[in-house]
Amino acid sequence: MSNAVKKVEESVSESVSWPQSVSHEPIYTIGQLIAEVQKEFPALSPSKMRYLEDTGLITPFRLPSGYRKYSLADVERVRYILEMQRDTFTPLKVILEKLSALDLGHEVEAVVPRTRVVAENGVVATPAKAFISVRELCDLTGVSKTEVEELTQIGLIAPDLAGYFPTQTIRVVQAILKLKEMGISSRLLRPVRTSADRHADLIEQIVSQTRARNRSNDREKAYAQSRELAVAVTELYQELLRVTVDRLNS
Repeated sequence: MSNAVKKVEESVSESVSWPQSVSHEPIYTIGQLIAEVQKEFPALSPSKMRYLEDTGLITPFRLPSGYRKYSLADVERVRYILEMQRDTFTPLKVILEKLSALDLGHEVEAVVPRTRVVAENGVVATPAKAFISVRELCDLTGVSKTEVEELTQIGLIAPDLAGYFPTQTIRVVQAILKLKEMGISSRLLRPVRTSADRHADLIEQIVSQTRARNRSNDREKAYAQSRELAVAVTELYQELLRVTVDRLNS
């Protein structure tokens, strides 16, 4: 192989976006990519895909006709983005920084794995879907159906009209159980839920104007903004709580 050919191959390899080890052949339409990723992220939509493209997180191959085509690497890239949003509330600008580093071949902190709980028969992983049944919630957290009903009555968790819970409820229940082990009754945690609801109302007031414009990608922008605000509010709350606790112990 000539040096010229080697240089061309090295140049192409270096320019390939992450993940480099996966095929970059553009074989998927946007509909096919969405159908593949929706198995784990049912809320993924064409507008969400266009928003990810507008923010520079993904760059599809463009046919001469203007149609977008995606590769298996794009599928994994979209999964990575959505996992970071779902599992760590990471803002899109931070995800973009991580992806840029990965594109250059640098190592970055891995995505936090989905919540896992240890059952009597081994490790059980959180199901890759948006909602779970009462039975699944019990199996994945170790609580009884009676305890689920109690937490629902207190208002710490809430099912939809069909009786299913958001998958994030698993983490909520695990946090409640941890506090219970530390001697805090579930009934004493109601003010925490009330505080969370108030913070959510504040965030909704801020992002509602973006959502109300009803322009292309505005819903996705509002969603991303609300996630970033949630992280910022949580950080502020943590610092204020630390200051207050330190004052009590001074």
